[in-house]
Amino acid sequence: MRIAIISDVHANVQALTKVLDRCEREDVDEVICLGDVVGYGANPNECCDLLREYCSVVLMGNHDAATVGVMDADYYYESARRVLYWTRKELTEENFRWLYSLPYSHQRPDLDAGFYHAAPILPSGFYYVVRNEEAEALTRMKEGFFTHNFIGHSHLTTAYEYSGKKVRDTSGSYAYKEGNRYLLNVGSVGQPRDRNPQACFVIFDSRTKAIQHARVAYDIAAAQARIREVGHDEKFARRLSVGQ
Repeated sequence: MRIAIISDVHANVQALTKVLDRCEREDVDEVICLGDVVGYGANPNECCDLLREYCSVVLMGNHDAATVGVMDADYYYESARRVLYWTRKELTEENFRWLYSLPYSHQRPDLDAGFYHAAPILPSGFYYVVRNEEAEALTRMKEGFFTHNFIGHSHLTTAYEYSGKKVRDTSGSYAYKEGNRYLLNVGSVGQPRDRNPQACFVIFDSRTKAIQHARVAYDIAAAQARIREVGHDEKFARRLSVGQ
């Protein structure tokens, strides 16, 4: 199977539309979203509608959780919190209920793969994995850690290889070795932070074990204009141009 794994859409419908177009051209069998459908951006309903149509699975991200009230919004700084409250009012009842119903994780033993928004050791805790020390903590997991484990949350494209208790950062140099396990951050569709402003997602071939980080250009100016139109903090528009 060829699976497209997307994450951190953040209500950026301009980026999401182009990514889904790319998925169709890549002839993927399935699209899985790792969460953060909303937050920061200005088209939450449109993104919810598209993901409900195209994805076999959508997970709950921390911005989704805070928007629907299952996570304390006080965790967020003021300008991000204002977007959460705005999104809460903007969502249709149907999309609000859908976001509220999303699971924290998705496990596929048939593919020997796990899907999570953040660190898989406690998916509802939304812990980051951006350093080797954080990746090493996952060696304590006795179950739920598969050969391939996909996460989002940090908006980066980091990757780690597990060989027994040893962990190696393989960002940019992934190569499957039988017997090892992998933790791969799929990047962000709607707000990349790896200094590349193009939308990012992963294509995973479960047969060959190949993994590709795909980049997609989109109309950044249109996404920025919409953010400014609804009155979100200017930095949420400005950072789209620089990918950080």
